[in-house]
Amino acid sequence: PVTIHKLYTCDSTGISPGLQWSNAPSTTKSYAITMHHIPPTGDKHVYLVIYNIPASVLSVADNSKSIGNWGINTVDGKNSYSPPCSQGPGAKVYILTMYALSSDANLNFISAKVTMDMLYTEIKTKIVDSAVMSVTYTRP
Repeated sequence: PVTIHKLYTCDSTGISPGLQWSNAPSTTKSYAITMHHIPPTGDKHVYLVIYNIPASVLSVADNSKSIGNWGINTVDGKNSYSPPCSQGPGAKVYILTMYALSSDANLNFISAKVTMDMLYTEIKTKIVDSAVMSVTYTRP
């Protein structure tokens, strides 16, 4: 896996990472992005949930806050990116997943607290393609 830059962690400014993509299926109507980590305790730590990114968008800039709808992270329960800040020695693996969807996620009927699991339940039948990138980070 690639090492995530310190800039995107709690050991620096903790801004959300920029991402770019290409070659989505022609049936793509929107995108969703998630980032999570499964620590040894087995619970899922979610750092990023973005959905309803228009199909015309092919990148998200560093520290972006204005593209798509933001779900909540599990660190502070806010609709924003939460930088990785894993405890304990050694490298930790974080999983970024990009979903190309056949339609927008229909989550408008839910409160503003959309979780990664809620998003996946809504989009699982709409996924036309996906890409997964694992990144690692070792705290100093």
